[in-house]
Amino acid sequence: MGNILQKVYRACRERLLNMQDAAIDRRVCGQSLVPYVPSIDRDDESGVGGTGSQSTHYALLRRIFSHVDLTASDSFMDIGCGKGRVLAFLVRKGCPCQLHGIEHNEKVGRIAQEWAERYDQVHVIIGDALAHDYNPYTVLSLARPFLPKTFCAFVEHLERTLTHPVLLVFQYGQEHYCADLESRPGWEMLLREKPRQVLGMWVGHSYSIWSFDPGKRLLSSASEEA
Repeated sequence: MGNILQKVYRACRERLLNMQDAAIDRRVCGQSLVPYVPSIDRDDESGVGGTGSQSTHYALLRRIFSHVDLTASDSFMDIGCGKGRVLAFLVRKGCPCQLHGIEHNEKVGRIAQEWAERYDQVHVIIGDALAHDYNPYTVLSLARPFLPKTFCAFVEHLERTLTHPVLLVFQYGQEHYCADLESRPGWEMLLREKPRQVLGMWVGHSYSIWSFDPGKRLLSSASEEA
């Protein structure tokens, strides 16, 4: 009986949150960003590809981004932005900086591009996140867009190409896909928060905030060679 009540409670809570989210979406974007869209290249057996497009609840985004101070001099990039919920949240919050997203699933990327045309500060690219140059940005956000091997390839891409420090916001504990991330030169975890229990139910999901400094990575490599 307890499990059944929990399932009913969870379903009702999810439905209520989606109704609230859809109402905000319509005010910001002119349409709901709630519907889930499956991945076009997910391969769980091999651990490669991207995940489906599932928008994070505004309530959780408020909690996550309460730890991130975006200023007018920043440039923000949401990697695997899907339909653009994170970008919509930051627009609604009154974020003063330029907001960017990249999405390789054209179907959902077009949705984000369509509503982003309302705002001069929002720019959405349809393309390959592993081939993109992230040097124009100061803050990167990832809401688990990749499966493990693809995520590790993305981390290596950042390490090879970034020339200045960046802040990274990981949702869903994405960084666990690279178990040694904290021990990799240049990486530092600034904050991690796990899901909370409310009335015996898990609420939200884990997220963490990191910094990556390529200069520290180079110094570490130089000292090892010496």
